[in-house]
Amino acid sequence: MAAGGRLTSLARTRSCYSGEPVQYAAEALRAYREDSFLPDAHGEQAVLESQVMKELGRGGEWWAHPVGIAGMRLAPGQPVVVLDSHSGSRPGRKFPMADYALAHLLPFAEPGVQVNGVMRLRVSGVRKADLQLELVGTGSRLVLRGAQGTRWRHLLAERRRDLEEGGLLPLWDEAEVTSYELEDEREFASLVQTGNDLAWLGSGLLRRIAIFQNFSTAYSTRSWVTGDEWIFELDTHRNVPLDHDAFLDRLMDEIWGLPLRITRRYCDCNLLDTARGYQCTFYLEHRHPDVPGVMQIRFRWGDPVYGDDVRDRLEDLDADQDWLDRVLPRRSGRPGGSAVRTGGSR
Repeated sequence: MAAGGRLTSLARTRSCYSGEPVQYAAEALRAYREDSFLPDAHGEQAVLESQVMKELGRGGEWWAHPVGIAGMRLAPGQPVVVLDSHSGSRPGRKFPMADYALAHLLPFAEPGVQVNGVMRLRVSGVRKADLQLELVGTGSRLVLRGAQGTRWRHLLAERRRDLEEGGLLPLWDEAEVTSYELEDEREFASLVQTGNDLAWLGSGLLRRIAIFQNFSTAYSTRSWVTGDEWIFELDTHRNVPLDHDAFLDRLMDEIWGLPLRITRRYCDCNLLDTARGYQCTFYLEHRHPDVPGVMQIRFRWGDPVYGDDVRDRLEDLDADQDWLDRVLPRRSGRPGGSAVRTGGSR
């Protein structure tokens, strides 16, 4: 394959993982030849990215893309998280994703109770639709890119006013770590350590956020952290063949994926002909046993679990029509035995 053809092929693959435009991915591969095809973060940078992935993904809302992230721009030293325009819970009820992000990420203190949001997170600047974030006292940097027309300064002022009117203390402009954050870090030291232990996983998934849309059959991707487990529920409609092996192969790819191995599996694909729904659960850990952290993935197949208007909700949020036709085809439900599952069982 000619050099230009190989670069294009690599750029397309990287785009399928990161959500970057193919041209952007090609330019990045050309400019940073010494880096890996899809570079990972480490240290405090990984902690920052992991916290963003965790907080944006735990809200249980609907988005045009999984966890409300349309894609990444993996610029060295300052990755860009491109947000969806809106988040919503049902058709006709949606609100700006920028508002959702501020509510879940920016730290504020309830005096005598706790700190909410990402501790030590600070707003370091605003430039047009970009909100620049950092962990105070570190070299970590990240940009949230809002939809066109996002007015970050206005949204920040509104958020501050709402919190202060409720007797709460915004912390995202503080120049140093506050006493509230230090107290919480001491009181919840084990939770802080768990967050640090999971940073390699959360950051790695954020940088590969597009796999949940490009390589999965799920119409709904939800996630949360319990203990040292990062749990994902991927719901596939019963009119769509479930192929969890294809997703796992991409996730664990030797070149593009994460250094994961399957440690436990509970596959119920044998129920396909007898049940209206089933769940296959996989537990994955780092290839090096001494690295802490577990990823649990629940592949669920069956009737819609969040109502029959799921497609309407996603269309209201401007989800891609080709993707919707793939994961939520417009046809009536079929008896459980008539669905076809491709691929073998891991």
